[in-house]
Amino acid sequence: MDRADPRTAYDDLYEASNTSEVEPERFDELVDGEPFTTGWVTVASVLDSEGRMLLIYDEDDKAWVVPGGAVKPGESLPEAVTREVDEEAGVPIEPGRPHSAVEATCTDGDRSASFTVVGFEATPETTTVGADLGVDDETITDAAWFAELPEELFARDHAEALFERVRATQI
Repeated sequence: MDRADPRTAYDDLYEASNTSEVEPERFDELVDGEPFTTGWVTVASVLDSEGRMLLIYDEDDKAWVVPGGAVKPGESLPEAVTREVDEEAGVPIEPGRPHSAVEATCTDGDRSASFTVVGFEATPETTTVGADLGVDDETITDAAWFAELPEELFARDHAEALFERVRATQI
């Protein structure tokens, strides 16, 4: 299992941090979730041969999202991103190197907890998206390829930075 922080191996990552303040009850709910318990989330900038990026539509967020999710216990970061993209979009991938690391912190004013979102480049094995998107508790209603990122985009700064960095490696 390779869960080494990519910031120790790469000096050219897009790095950022963001903090969200929530009510104490919501904080308690959030910190029990996988992102906070494992400390890691992976996402993938999956670009096809035409330079289009794979995104999923999350009905709860009412936005397009870079596919990814929490790393499970015993999973490496590349294993997690491969599993997540397949679960959410039905697209098998070959993960490449990481291009970003974003520290996400949640606080209720008195307590705080964090996890790191690592953005990988990835090559799709097919451009056909799956028919069964997401897992039981997810509200993913669509998966599609985009030449330009849509207006309704979750975590826009991170998604744009990741898309631009990965697209630049294809030129």
